[in-house]
Amino acid sequence: MTERKINSERLACTKSASDYQKQWFSDFRRRALENGEPYVIADGAAPMELCHVMDIPVVSTVWYSAVISAKKLSPRYFDLADRLGYHQGLPRYVSLPLFSTLDNDPGSAAYGGLPKPMMILSRLRGDYSQRIFQQWADAYGVPHFAIDCSSVEHIGDRWWDRNEYGWEELFETHRIDHQVKQLEGLIRVLETLSGRTFDYNEFAVQMHRVNEAAEITKAISDRLATADRLAVAIPDQLHNVMAPTWHRGSEWSVQHLKDYQREVEGRIDSGYAICEDEGPRLIWINNGLWHDTAYYRAFEEQYGAVFAWSMYTNFFADGYRRYFTDDPLRALAARHLTVNEQLHLPGYMNTWVAEQARFHRADGAVTIISEGDRGQSTASAFTRLELERIGVPVLELTANVVDARLWDGAAMREVTSKFIEERVLPRSRARKAGRGAPAS
Repeated sequence: MTERKINSERLACTKSASDYQKQWFSDFRRRALENGEPYVIADGAAPMELCHVMDIPVVSTVWYSAVISAKKLSPRYFDLADRLGYHQGLPRYVSLPLFSTLDNDPGSAAYGGLPKPMMILSRLRGDYSQRIFQQWADAYGVPHFAIDCSSVEHIGDRWWDRNEYGWEELFETHRIDHQVKQLEGLIRVLETLSGRTFDYNEFAVQMHRVNEAAEITKAISDRLATADRLAVAIPDQLHNVMAPTWHRGSEWSVQHLKDYQREVEGRIDSGYAICEDEGPRLIWINNGLWHDTAYYRAFEEQYGAVFAWSMYTNFFADGYRRYFTDDPLRALAARHLTVNEQLHLPGYMNTWVAEQARFHRADGAVTIISEGDRGQSTASAFTRLELERIGVPVLELTANVVDARLWDGAAMREVTSKFIEERVLPRSRARKAGRGAPAS
């Protein structure tokens, strides 16, 4: 077996992002518990920017779900769900924090658990969300505000090239009109419950910052894709893009991404590689494997195989930018009409992932089919077909990104190794020999 030098140094800004999140959560609990300030629990696809403008802290359900999973607490809460009689098909990614609340044990909960919020904000992106979030709101005894999720009539080609400036046409005027009215209603509810006033001028400033942050993310992603070898491992990419995503619109989010960019460019310019004898390049499809991020680096020493891309690498860049001149609320409406669909629905996900596979020179793709979370896997078959069409082999793993009970790490590594040996290495060798360019 070839001996390869593996570099495992974490980026300095990875620790900075983690420290910021911990301090933010500590400050948030102090504000909510000790000072009695209002805060909101929000679905990850909800327009939390409106809360940010009013200095109302927001805890994203999927962020907290990932934290619970990373701290190896998901078996405890899903076992509780079983005892309470919740069915096995319940989406785990969005329901996991509910069971932390129902467990009602701050001593064992991640970061001490979530105190009572002012309200729960959700987006009706599946047949499950209304009931999950309503039960959660009932458990706290607070209001639940749900935002509609309409469907586009026609997507067209290369949506990621058109949704920055051409979003009015792409996402259809009548749909945006309806979403704006709902956002205006949400602003009134937030003002009523919090006693605070929404500042439209500050909102415009923060929306411009979101675009600036997305531009930086795009520049970082482009450098990672075009460098000879991968300079930043997926776990570092996850930390440094997701934290600014949850704090989008803040000055910190922009500054952190600038720090991240400097470190990435410094590594690339110096010739740094996480695997010096880099072999095949893989991409990861669907949400992050939060309870076993070590999986992403498990194949470097034996095969030189690196995971070069996940949807978090540049979805902030491709999914969040909405340039505007005079109506930031309309731009926000256009963003949140599709911010989840672009990651998981046919017509959006499959074409975008194939483009990323080409750009990041993928020799293979691994996709997780999350049991229960069928909304995450709606376009998985379409994406597999699209990737196979351009010559990128796909391995499908059936498990769950937050439920560690459904993940056998040793077995998953074994089946991935077999996939690399039988399907990925031949393509990698052909590509490096100039014979395996992806189809157009």
